[in-house]
Amino acid sequence: MVACELEQKDANAFPGVTLFTKRQAPGMKPTAVYLPPKHPTSATKFDVVIWLHGFYVKNHEFLFHSDPARLREQVRDSGKDVVLIAPFLGYEYAVGDTFAGNYSVSDLATANWGERYIEEILGALARFLGLSSTSIPQLQIGKLIIACHSGGGNGMRNLVGSLGKYQGKLTACWGFDCLYGANARPDDATFWYQWLSGQSGRALEIVYGPSTLPQSVKLDLIGRGLATADGNQTQPQRPALKNLRVSLGHYDLFPAFGQMVRVNDLDPAFVDRFMIPQVADQPRHKPAPQRGEFLQHAISNVRSAFPFPKDIHYMIARGWLLQPTEQAMTQASQDSLDGIRFDVERPVVRHQLSAAVVRHAQLAGPGR
Repeated sequence: MVACELEQKDANAFPGVTLFTKRQAPGMKPTAVYLPPKHPTSATKFDVVIWLHGFYVKNHEFLFHSDPARLREQVRDSGKDVVLIAPFLGYEYAVGDTFAGNYSVSDLATANWGERYIEEILGALARFLGLSSTSIPQLQIGKLIIACHSGGGNGMRNLVGSLGKYQGKLTACWGFDCLYGANARPDDATFWYQWLSGQSGRALEIVYGPSTLPQSVKLDLIGRGLATADGNQTQPQRPALKNLRVSLGHYDLFPAFGQMVRVNDLDPAFVDRFMIPQVADQPRHKPAPQRGEFLQHAISNVRSAFPFPKDIHYMIARGWLLQPTEQAMTQASQDSLDGIRFDVERPVVRHQLSAAVVRHAQLAGPGR
């Protein structure tokens, strides 16, 4: 195995400690590591966020220097003591209507890959920190968060199953516009529903834009007990998962009535009334569609109701990592990193899919 060694860069250009694996000693994955100003380098136990990037990242140094997600800035501005670890997963880029490159996360699914990777990075970090002390420290993880953006969603899906002895440290997974796996088996929504159903105390938060809307809406509806994995309405409604939060990514200012309305200052039910299209009541005895129409109508409703800005994909990544959540999902998510999430550009609508969206799906007939 190729050795893993860390070297410091940007010492005088950016607060905190920025480390990159050496190009001649990258280890399992070239990796960027950031220790924020608040982190005492003498600490031997700390919370960790592993960030899994998507396409268009050229190398591991690009992650901190040029990536639009601005990871270091978010960690720095949070004022939180959390170590950010970001492996480089390959460079994928668009060529016409297709993609080219070497982006791959399949190895993250191999047995105990996550455990071995974490051990390797902790070991390299310990050796780096030991250069200024009389002994090499033994580093430990307190709480572990896996966060991802875009194509990194498949990596997060793989990594949760290969953490080995660190499985018990996993507190939450945060996915930012990442549920692209409609053709996976099972699809992303079903996978994460099943994963959460078998977890105790771990939380999942998904924030989505238009490109990941179908799977995100599906996860929201089945997670709240309103839909089956086939997209049909549940009869009767099942109990909702308490450790799941699915939210639309959007700016907190919304044009309405000829003015800019601050969405998070309004009652969600009122917001729903003018943001969600309404339909006339239909006979209540009409049988619920059983060919997935319930889910398809809900997806159509949300897509038509919310005009996503063109740059929302990266705005979600820049404005959601470690941002304060409006309500704690569970005590576990409340405890994870003190329940804090960064708030850089606030591209959010803070309410989940509304009763109005569901009501529209229930009432709309086929073909609408």
